[in-house]
Amino acid sequence: MKHICTNCHFFAKEYRDNNGTAYTNSLSKEERDKAKQGKKDFVSDSYSLNCYMGVWDEGVSPDLENRIHRVVKLNREDKCFFFSYDPSMLFKAAQELQRREQEYHRITKSNMYTRIGLWIASGALLINALIGLMRLKYDC
Repeated sequence: MKHICTNCHFFAKEYRDNNGTAYTNSLSKEERDKAKQGKKDFVSDSYSLNCYMGVWDEGVSPDLENRIHRVVKLNREDKCFFFSYDPSMLFKAAQELQRREQEYHRITKSNMYTRIGLWIASGALLINALIGLMRLKYDC
């Protein structure tokens, strides 16, 4: 899956009421689909768009000209916190699952290097044993 904001669970919209209280929600599937179709006004003017994880924020004066580029075209692979959109999941659960997924990939990579090291060491031991056997055979 392409790592763009419209595919990410953390793609959010924020509304501030008259008291300044902020309400952050995930964008709906319909809003995400409208964005993918290139429509700049896929959310109401009363919302500002942001990444729930704090990677970017449109703020109060959104740049509508670059909005589609930012949320649909800009590939953010290895540049942000990405977790595939699940309409029934809360942000906190997605944060924890994304953290676990990132940790799993880190451990997997570390384990790969460990396995490579073990293969090299076992190969060196085998070569050493063969050299020892050859010395025994030809020294006697």
